[in-house]
Amino acid sequence: MTCLKMMLLTAMILAGCKSSEYAELPVAVDQNFSKSSLSSPDAVMKQEEYLTQHTTRYGELSWREDTSPFSFTQFFYGNWAGHYVWRDQYAMKLITEKTGVRIDRKLSAGSDEDDLNMMISTGELPDTIMVDWNSPAVAKLIDGGLVYSMNELINRFAPGFWNILDPDMVKYHAKNGLLWYLPNVYEQENRLKEGKPVISIRPWFIRRDIYEQLGKPKLETVEDLKNILTDIKQQGYARYPLALDFFDVAKNGFSGSLSLDYLIYTFAPYLQEERIIVEEKKILYPMRHSGFIEAFRFVNRLYREELLDPKFLIAKQVQYEEGMYRAEYAVASQFLNGMYSQFNPTIGTALGKEKTYLVLDGLKAGDRILRFPASRLLGWQGFFITKKAKNPERIIRFAEYAWSDEGQLDFLYGKEGETFTMESGLPRYVPEVRELMNKDYLEWQQQYGFGASTLLWRDSPMLNKAELREMILSRPDEYNASMKLSRFGYDDYPLGMSNLEPEGSSREGVINANIKELWNKAILHLIMAASDAEFDNTYKTFIDMMDAAGAQEVERAMYQNHLQDLAKKGITAVDLPF
Repeated sequence: MTCLKMMLLTAMILAGCKSSEYAELPVAVDQNFSKSSLSSPDAVMKQEEYLTQHTTRYGELSWREDTSPFSFTQFFYGNWAGHYVWRDQYAMKLITEKTGVRIDRKLSAGSDEDDLNMMISTGELPDTIMVDWNSPAVAKLIDGGLVYSMNELINRFAPGFWNILDPDMVKYHAKNGLLWYLPNVYEQENRLKEGKPVISIRPWFIRRDIYEQLGKPKLETVEDLKNILTDIKQQGYARYPLALDFFDVAKNGFSGSLSLDYLIYTFAPYLQEERIIVEEKKILYPMRHSGFIEAFRFVNRLYREELLDPKFLIAKQVQYEEGMYRAEYAVASQFLNGMYSQFNPTIGTALGKEKTYLVLDGLKAGDRILRFPASRLLGWQGFFITKKAKNPERIIRFAEYAWSDEGQLDFLYGKEGETFTMESGLPRYVPEVRELMNKDYLEWQQQYGFGASTLLWRDSPMLNKAELREMILSRPDEYNASMKLSRFGYDDYPLGMSNLEPEGSSREGVINANIKELWNKAILHLIMAASDAEFDNTYKTFIDMMDAAGAQEVERAMYQNHLQDLAKKGITAVDLPF
């Protein structure tokens, strides 16, 4: 496709591309997209020209000083991430050929938490660790003197690295004035204005053929959903009318399952704001909120009417995903990108398009408005360099490479002319790579490994625009679904509700861990309650136990963390939007 045709097609799609599935949905137009991406000084650049200009702007980077063969070990906290292990994928081989570096990435064969705690307690640490930056283990690593600060290593070995790090990121993630890790997936302030729509929750989907067999009934309220699930069960249209992903409060937060965020914000659209009690200087646990609990009461109703199989209360993530690939569920949840780039293509190839899934719109609960949080990400996992590292100098310089524009292109797109081309100033996979990605995502991962090598994603206007264009051109259903749900989104960044939980080693952190364990058990009893009275009694018992454990101490500590979060973001209490 010529550059001119690409520009025309992009403009046409941005002006109103609609799939037949969402023909009624008005598609918003990003008026800045064509101007900023197609008319920018970089628009006619090749990859080498782009990188040369940007490297000159940032100053000389140090990673090129040594590209001899080198390997370092890494523990990745996430035993589900088999595709992140370095084998002979294209991206991994490209990075090793260019830098000399290979990552010996290890996953837990059992419990991530147990294995990491064992490493910390014995001191038998790998060279590097990747773990959620707000994990309780982080305090143990830092306070125990087990990891280097990025400041020490960057200042000594890669001073040019500072020039490509976002100052706001450094400020937000610093502890005691030092940066101890590199947070991946940190998005800058303008993220909500560029790139693909931000949908933070996991929406629910219904299988296409079942929806059509039902006569495409209206699905506007939670009661509509319940009635449809009842019809599905009575007609035997699917093995499981409803499926929920695995429950684990320690991993998924207080919703227990990522599948439930969709319902929780349906029943509690102002949950975030209403947890903030300024007069008492507390951030309340969400379990105290009536709407939050009403979402669990609704799930209990579905369970009691045999619309939710109890196996999903104890199933593992891998078991849930296996059922997704077999299209065993009539209604299920996934993140949009996962559904449209991974599950639907695989299901369509193996079972036929009729078995793929359609996104549900926002569902109303009573007279509540529809409202979902949609903030930019402040990071996912932190990249730590331990003091057991054999060569921390080489590792920090490799991180510098991974963070650079060149490293990001290698990580996500590969080599120009082989796996991608620069079209209108943005990278795009060549047809054979793109077609495999859209047809068989799992095979694409195994063959190319894009997005799985360094794991040091960072925000980039160019890459955001490239991702949006690829979605529009290759996955218009995902684009339309994103636009459909984005109209309910609000930016919760100014609320100061990030990283609220106290450090695990503190008194409040220990109490919080105990409360999370209590809640993890209570969730199962609430969902499986045999009557409303049993549900109410179970909930009251949990609240009593939570208070007896010291919940109010944690709620006061979370309020202080709330104030710190606001301060790091440069927001004062008077600026709060309520």
